Amino acid sequence: MQEFYFDNAATTKPSETALKAAINAASEVYGNPSSRHFMGVAAKRVIENARAQVASVLGCTPEELIFTSSGSESNNQAIIGAARSCKRRSNIIVSTDSEHPSVENTLVYLESEGFQIIRLSTKGGKINKDELKKALSQKVALVTVMHANNETGALYDLAEIRNEIDCSGCGALFHSDAVQSFLKTPVRTELVRNCDLVSISAHKINALKGCGGLYIKKGTNIPTYIFGGGQESGLRSGTENTPAIAAFGAECAEWAADRERAGYIATLRDYTQNAIKERLADRVRFHIPYKRICGILSMELIGVRSEVALNYLSGEGICISAGSACSSHRKDTRVLTAFGLDRNQTESTLRISFGLTNNLEETEKLVEALERASHLDGKI
Repeated sequence: MQEFYFDNAATTKPSETALKAAINAASEVYGNPSSRHFMGVAAKRVIENARAQVASVLGCTPEELIFTSSGSESNNQAIIGAARSCKRRSNIIVSTDSEHPSVENTLVYLESEGFQIIRLSTKGGKINKDELKKALSQKVALVTVMHANNETGALYDLAEIRNEIDCSGCGALFHSDAVQSFLKTPVRTELVRNCDLVSISAHKINALKGCGGLYIKKGTNIPTYIFGGGQESGLRSGTENTPAIAAFGAECAEWAADRERAGYIATLRDYTQNAIKERLADRVRFHIPYKRICGILSMELIGVRSEVALNYLSGEGICISAGSACSSHRKDTRVLTAFGLDRNQTESTLRISFGLTNNLEETEKLVEALERASHLDGKI
């Protein structure tokens, strides 16, 4: 059966460049990076080279970047660390009602420690500016807002939030979960220009799972998250995952060399959206945010449960999703409800997410299969 993968917001296929870098690191530079012999020194050199590559596309210095095991870990470390380091000044954290589970569940945990969480509404994929101004009219420990939503594709204006923080005088640190947006927006340096802390992940850009990154602006102090041998500037101990880190750096260099990638992905999304609209007419409804990231298309086959459509499409060799892969083990419509969808809409919503490995011929197959799926039984 031919396979058509359109779930790139969940993970991407590793590129040949990333795999080559990982295999080389695993087979040729397998020493412990903390060892002082030549194999350890070589492994350490691979890590520092990758750090420089990732930092370069992010727009920061290598010293401002630490490696983690995932975007989720980066979010946990940034949010818990910033909250605790600023607790004497304020116990208030400002976020949104549509964050990734690794942010939302961390905030729930901090609520149990006595922090007050203010969740801004994001109906239509836009942060309520009046709510933001009101939330920042007091001392605030941390503002944590994702750059791009992983379910709807909504893209939030970090510069506007930064300006509100500065003008309010609330004193908050600013963190952004940029796992979905990293390298997929026109201005790549906007993350470090506006934020004190930024979370990124390797497997969303055609590198490997098991590796993430956390940007910590110079002068921003957060406590140690994992104690041990003092790796990653003493903030995140543990033997580094050299193969995945090498792949992350190598793939960042590839993205740096080709600035047309995000535009190509957006072209696929727009072509597919137009084709679906033409073929399915009144049997489809799109959920288009105020501003959106290049690779995510949220839509519903009206009246057809998403699980019915997903099972049919999977049988046809097509991979899409109904929302966040990190929420797939349980029914979670929090983000779609925050966007403004009713129960019937959330139960029939599909997420198509595009990547570098897709092409126009594949999108035609996807549209044809969606048209067939729109006639399925299993109505709401």
